[in-house]
Amino acid sequence: MTTPTTPSERKSLSRKPAGALVAASAATAATSGVDALSQLTFTEKLLAGSSARGVAQTLLHPIDVVRTRLQARGVRRDWSPRVFIKGVVPQVVLAVPAGGVQFVAYEWCKQKLTELLFPKSGPSDQRSKTSRHQAWRQVLVDLISGAGGAFAASFIRVPQEVLKQRIQADMYPHIGVALPSILQKEGFMGLYRGYWATISRDVPWNALSFLFFLQESRLFERIQKRAPNRQENLVLAAIGGAAAAFMLTPVDVVKTRLMTQGSDGTYRGILPTFRRIIQEEGPVTLMKGSVPRVMYLAPLAAITLTIYNAIGRKLLEARKQSVVSQAARGTKRYGYRLAHVSRTLQLP
Repeated sequence: MTTPTTPSERKSLSRKPAGALVAASAATAATSGVDALSQLTFTEKLLAGSSARGVAQTLLHPIDVVRTRLQARGVRRDWSPRVFIKGVVPQVVLAVPAGGVQFVAYEWCKQKLTELLFPKSGPSDQRSKTSRHQAWRQVLVDLISGAGGAFAASFIRVPQEVLKQRIQADMYPHIGVALPSILQKEGFMGLYRGYWATISRDVPWNALSFLFFLQESRLFERIQKRAPNRQENLVLAAIGGAAAAFMLTPVDVVKTRLMTQGSDGTYRGILPTFRRIIQEEGPVTLMKGSVPRVMYLAPLAAITLTIYNAIGRKLLEARKQSVVSQAARGTKRYGYRLAHVSRTLQLP
């Protein structure tokens, strides 16, 4: 082994571990605020997304029951305690994978669109914050990413909605009866009844709620010079979720009618259902359930996005601590090496 004999070589050796420590810390803090979660690995995104969606939908299930029973036609207005847990099994079981798929797809879309639209500076560059053109590009990234995540999750979300809502609307007592009955009478595609209506509701809602939340968070960071804390994230996400939910209530009413009609097919297609509801029940019917919908989706967005951000930041912090710890151990080893070299060369 070659030992350093000149002052410059010894100085270089002493700097190496410190430089590694700084570089390691900087690498994990390359981005900050609302865009930092793009650094999560696939597994970390899956874990954070599935946990966030699973917890949020489980907590808010009773409100979802009220919304469905108000929007579905011919449902008896029974509000006994047992009613509020109707459909909770398909809700919980399918919310977890749906959440994981949604956030993995969302982050993937966001990464690819950012690389495409911000090839040099990236969305966190100061020029993108002052340029109107760059700002609109960021809006496009947020909007399409939110929509892409919802579309990817729809292949799980639609069967979840069909099973859950038919149980909530008293068509079946529980999933053990609902699933085999739907498969027998309507086939596998019966689980995707109202698919396009669901897409036309979920994709815009997710796109808008993600857009509102991200833009609000960036505005908050620019004004306050710091990232929002958990309580502030809850408020920002709830505002975005509530606004998007109210705007899309008519689509939700149509979707509920299509999903809860059974195998007879009374309603056919999104636009014909819109027209029929207006003709037979009046346009006000399209806003039925708007209050419980907002009461459900505002906290759903708040809880989901806050939990996702909290878990994501904890994972990033744990990774940062691991990297710093490894660098510190390297520094210690270099210290022992320097001491050995000094003793060998009898340096002061």
